[in-house]
Amino acid sequence: MPETDVKPAEIPFHLGPGESGTEYSSPQLMSDPVGYFTTGYHERGPVFHTRYRGESCVTIAGIEANDFFWQNLSNWSYAQAGPGFTSQFGPTYVTQLDGAPHLRKRRLLKAGFSAEAVGRFVQTMAVETGRFLQDRGAWSDDANEWIPALLLALNKATVARTELSTQEMRDAITIEAEVIYGVSVSAAPAEHFARPSYVERKARVYAMVDRILKERADGLRPGDNLQQMMEQETGNLEPLSQEELRNDTYMLLVAGIHNTTRLLTRIIERITKDPEWVAELRAELAAYTPESFGRGMGGFPKLKATVFEGERLHPGATFLRRRPVRDLLFAGKTIPAGARVMQAHTLPHFLPEYYEEPLAFRPRRWLGERAPDRKALTDFGGGAHICVGMNLTRIHVPIILAELLRNYDWEIGYTPSFHLMVDPGISPKEKHEPVVLRRRG
Repeated sequence: MPETDVKPAEIPFHLGPGESGTEYSSPQLMSDPVGYFTTGYHERGPVFHTRYRGESCVTIAGIEANDFFWQNLSNWSYAQAGPGFTSQFGPTYVTQLDGAPHLRKRRLLKAGFSAEAVGRFVQTMAVETGRFLQDRGAWSDDANEWIPALLLALNKATVARTELSTQEMRDAITIEAEVIYGVSVSAAPAEHFARPSYVERKARVYAMVDRILKERADGLRPGDNLQQMMEQETGNLEPLSQEELRNDTYMLLVAGIHNTTRLLTRIIERITKDPEWVAELRAELAAYTPESFGRGMGGFPKLKATVFEGERLHPGATFLRRRPVRDLLFAGKTIPAGARVMQAHTLPHFLPEYYEEPLAFRPRRWLGERAPDRKALTDFGGGAHICVGMNLTRIHVPIILAELLRNYDWEIGYTPSFHLMVDPGISPKEKHEPVVLRRRG
């Protein structure tokens, strides 16, 4: 599929205040993506041009753009839009598939990732969370260390039951961060993935995965989601290959834990600034037990509202890269096949049309009869390609928050910044965000 640039005469440029149009990337896009997409949408409409990493890109923005994309997935190629995952996991990784191969893979992954498959471990996850927080062992107070370690501990105790050493856990946590950086952020992904430290660590992680799969081949049957994926009846679908099982085992254990970590950290930061809301959450959770969320979150509307508001204000990404496979007409503009497209899928999170005072943390907005339109909450994407790990995140986050709120006070040892930016991708940045826990009572 050829790459192409759309002529500026067809689609208006939006670069930001005081910009000339010659920038390598729009400065406002990089420093304030929410402001950039919001003003572009209101001033230019739901389709406009920008500059990103030296390239001309077409932005589609707003709920109507999300519907245009997710309701017509045959018009778009995920494989062409983001080939980085293919370079690391091969052509059968679920995020790289289109059409019938994607439908097959999603159906086979339901045994591991569906709400039903994940939800049967709610009680175990709650108990394991309590155990981990009481004795974090080798893990420091840095939220970017202990939270992903906790998430991995939950996964290895439930959906993919296995024993991992502390070093194996550190390797897995690190490699997932490096994969996401290389695929989604790095301006030089080939060089990033060619580093000897990365190559060696990835080899260790996949040796760990191979050990887990060998244990299963030798007869281990722990009754987890990995076993369900391996033993499911596939009907007329081709079963998962050994290479697919390697990648899917990795996904069950590690994929997405850093996005979940960031979401949890931002929520902790937000509620720390609102002690009144913390008190209300603790009162609501007074009757919470490890079994509570097995019946859903209907009895905990304030905690659910807190999670939704965290997702809204702190999405994992403000835009996603896309490629149309044919010429498309959207909002009166033609987007040619092969064009570089940004889908500003989370823009509705920040539009006053849907959220009063959209930059304010107001979980109460989700309570009562006038809760926001759920179509305006799109952190996990939508349509047939909605994030495969969504159910894990939406179970992990409230369980961990419930344990923290009921049994711990905490102190944040840094100054939080709630400002969203686009990483230029020049070099990975080490963050140190200590969240010190103290047992209550």
